[in-house]
Amino acid sequence: TGYLQNPDEIGFGYETPGTKVKKQKGKTKTWHFRAPMVHDFTWAADPEYIHDSLETPSGVTLHFFYKGDSTVVANWKKVQQPSADLLNFFNKNVGPYPWKQYSIIQGGDGGMEYAMCTLITGGSKYGGLYSTVAHEMAHAWFQHLLASNESEHPWMDEGFASFIATLAKNSMAEKPSDNPFERNYESYINLVHSQKEEPLTTHGDRYAENRTYSVQSYVKGSIFLSQLGYVIGQDKLMQTLHRFYQDFKFKHPTPNDIMRTAEKVSGVELKWYLNDWTRTTNTIDYGIKEVAADGDGTKVTMERIGQMPVPVDVLVIYNDNTQETFYAPLRMMYGGKEN
Repeated sequence: TGYLQNPDEIGFGYETPGTKVKKQKGKTKTWHFRAPMVHDFTWAADPEYIHDSLETPSGVTLHFFYKGDSTVVANWKKVQQPSADLLNFFNKNVGPYPWKQYSIIQGGDGGMEYAMCTLITGGSKYGGLYSTVAHEMAHAWFQHLLASNESEHPWMDEGFASFIATLAKNSMAEKPSDNPFERNYESYINLVHSQKEEPLTTHGDRYAENRTYSVQSYVKGSIFLSQLGYVIGQDKLMQTLHRFYQDFKFKHPTPNDIMRTAEKVSGVELKWYLNDWTRTTNTIDYGIKEVAADGDGTKVTMERIGQMPVPVDVLVIYNDNTQETFYAPLRMMYGGKEN
């Protein structure tokens, strides 16, 4: 975390990307760093680190510190350009990264975000390394720029980081998925069926089981946004993220802040959404109750099975394979989206 203030005095390793830092026995040096506008920091050192750097189109320098066998080194080399692409995606879809550098450092016990950097262990499998980089880099926005209380509302930083990282990876995939959040919904539904779900308002230290904490913080928190896109429209959701960034960067937003931002962008009432999705374990479940002839037409009767109401998009496919959509609004939204 921070900008090195005395590279000339230190004199080795840091300013020579692609080389290993030379170990000097019996000598000590003082490294001076300055880190503006941060609320957390970390620092890492290893005499075996390889240091690479990459300049990005936005002017941000990416630093990579890593070591290992040939496979690990190859994977850390391979992940560098995709990291720059991730940075560009987050800049475009949330807001510009304001610092001059970001470091991806091999270390820790998994992946852990800090201001201006992250610690990521291993690298023997490229897919795991890339996915971890995507998630941890997303935390530069959803925790270190938009600093929600991650003990009180872990779903706001873990879930939002998961959401934007999933979108980024899908946009960069060779074969993008029509529904990149499908596995998230499956994981959430499995938790509901386990009957171990707790409200998202549960404090991070109060969950009965770690699995429940993980699925709810990372998955149900991500669905909060992907599902909000269904409620107000995907275009309005992405506008909401931009405005959320503009209004609350370098601040400590609460759940009500993201909800009010979405209301301002969409022009609809959303208090019900925040209440049911985060403060209860009510589920969304709609069905077709009856399909009956009605003169020359057909009458379709829908029913709400779950306790949480939402507006519903109904896709009708006719016998000749033509399609038509119908929008069933939710009255308490006092508005809706285009059909």
